[in-house]
Amino acid sequence: MAVTKIWSIRKTLYLAIKYILNPNKAVYVSSHACAPETADLEFALTLEQNSRSGGTNKAFHIIQSFKPEETSPEQAHEIGKQLLEQHLEGKYEYVLTTHIDKSHIHNHVIFNASSYVDHKKYNDCKKTYYQLRDTSDTLCVEHGLSVIPQNKNKGVTHHEWRMRQEGTSWKQELQKIIDTVIRTTNSYDAFLAKMNLLGYEIKHGKHLAFRAKNQERFTRGKRLGEDYTEEKIKIRIQQKDIILDKRPKKISPTNQPLSIMIELDKNKKAMENKGYEHWAKLHNLKQSAKTINLLHEHEITSLEEWEKTKTNHQEAMSSCTSEIKTVEKELARARAILKQLTLYEDTKKIMSKTPKNKRKTAEYNSTTLLFKTANKALKDFHITPNKQIKEELHQQVQKLQKKQQELYKNHKSLKQTQKQYYIIEQNLRQLLKPTSTKSLDRE
Repeated sequence: MAVTKIWSIRKTLYLAIKYILNPNKAVYVSSHACAPETADLEFALTLEQNSRSGGTNKAFHIIQSFKPEETSPEQAHEIGKQLLEQHLEGKYEYVLTTHIDKSHIHNHVIFNASSYVDHKKYNDCKKTYYQLRDTSDTLCVEHGLSVIPQNKNKGVTHHEWRMRQEGTSWKQELQKIIDTVIRTTNSYDAFLAKMNLLGYEIKHGKHLAFRAKNQERFTRGKRLGEDYTEEKIKIRIQQKDIILDKRPKKISPTNQPLSIMIELDKNKKAMENKGYEHWAKLHNLKQSAKTINLLHEHEITSLEEWEKTKTNHQEAMSSCTSEIKTVEKELARARAILKQLTLYEDTKKIMSKTPKNKRKTAEYNSTTLLFKTANKALKDFHITPNKQIKEELHQQVQKLQKKQQELYKNHKSLKQTQKQYYIIEQNLRQLLKPTSTKSLDRE
């Protein structure tokens, strides 16, 4: 189990890096595209190169805390590195340390607010935070660590989704009632009156809310979706006549995507509503035909062939994912070397042009320190600075970027197929009974 937090650094970058490097706390230290000792100076140079460096954020600080006694410092540090490889994609300089000064082992990360690759600022928002948290959770599962259950406050929860599948969702029922009342009223006041007649108590205020007779709490309209706020309901009532005048587009059933068949013996709505049961049976007939047709299109006529197809697809997914990770690592390494080569050349040029009487200034000392850092990094990479190696690295980066885009495109296609295979698998469970023969041929 790991808890992740992130916040921006605006003024105290040097002190923040100094804190996470404290030898009394940090047992492991790693960095990418910079040296821990000169990270603040290297961050500053990258920020200067960003022509769109609006804002005051210099860097971001991440803390990844693990459950006490659940992991070792070595494992925690490795998870931290994998998290940054996936989340930052080798585009941002960072320093990672693992602290053991508290009862829980935790990682500290400070990464540049600007990318040294494309000089774009890191977009710190809810979306990127959830991506960071989800990646951390996935890595914890892969390493056998526990994971905190996701909060049920974003989108439709799994429980709500399951209730909708079973036809027992009161939220879905409220949505349908509001939609029906909007279609049959001509004013907002008439809408409220009709909702009251249908047994719903309405609360006004900052947010419009509804409560059925058997409910303990009110449900805010905005919790049902953007179309159910007070403002949107008023707009929908006003535009109802215009919308009704528009002729609906005819959609051919054959063009509809494959969807999951309804389990009639478990669906409460189908058991209680004959109309819905009739519709569900027709839906299942259509989906079963589509499922069998898709299998025959792929020349799959037996369960053995279906299992083999799934296995081959999973292997292709794993191979593509592994290749993407390899290319991303190679790309990150090439970019890091290019960055150090550029830093080496620039600082060497500045040092050679600086008069002897100005070589005792703080600015010159910083330049000298950066030059030494770049020189050491290149030696660690076993690179001798010259124009030829720089040109070769530029070509390598271009080739890797092209390959990366091709792999991303292939992976996207494989994921779409994976979603379709999941639906086919769910439908086959209903189509094939334990007594059925292992054949998918149509009668």
